[in-house]
Amino acid sequence: MDYNYQRFRISNYDYEKFPGPKAGDKMLDFKLHTLEGREVKLSDYAGRWLVVETGSLTCPMYVKNIRPIDKLTAKYPDVAFVVVYVREAHPGSRRGAHADLQEKTALAEEMKAEFKENREVLVDSVDGDMHKAYGSFPNMVYIIDPEGTVVYRCDWSFAKKIDAVLQNRPEINDQERVVIITAAPWIMIPVTLKGGWDALWDLVIELPGVIIGHLKVDIARFFGRTPKEEQDS
Repeated sequence: MDYNYQRFRISNYDYEKFPGPKAGDKMLDFKLHTLEGREVKLSDYAGRWLVVETGSLTCPMYVKNIRPIDKLTAKYPDVAFVVVYVREAHPGSRRGAHADLQEKTALAEEMKAEFKENREVLVDSVDGDMHKAYGSFPNMVYIIDPEGTVVYRCDWSFAKKIDAVLQNRPEINDQERVVIITAAPWIMIPVTLKGGWDALWDLVIELPGVIIGHLKVDIARFFGRTPKEEQDS
């Protein structure tokens, strides 16, 4: 599967699998880049609590979090909050897949400016090395303690969940899945349109499959079935 897909399809994601470090595991360290081109690593944040969220310009699930997480950054000044720009969730004719790091960084800069993102934005490699190693979801979140241990991760990021974990530090929280369908239409439509009308059309066509994909995971969890990634390990 091409990491930098040209058009959104349900087959781009496997909602049943969530690879990467689990709560209680040591984090995986990766090289990332600032918007100014400076190379950084996740380990550079050692000694501080760190909240890492993934996102992109065309990801409605990421955009829904921006203002609620602004409140968390004020509430927890001792915590470093960063966004890792990964790949366009809904690429299209206006804003498509990345060809190189320069193009990827330019879209990350646009994302920060467009949504008035106050957190530090870091850019993953063109091939998504960090993104793939941590689970590949478009808007996942990891909370890492000052010693580099993952205390919480979730396939979809929500400010209320992050707040609850930070309030109960240093307790490990292994509730790594959350029940969702999609972002609210008043967020989903304009954000997806930043990719183009074709990007919105792709989402409309694929939306039944997205809903079914989420429901399969939620139903399996409800009945206590073993996640696919645990079956495969």
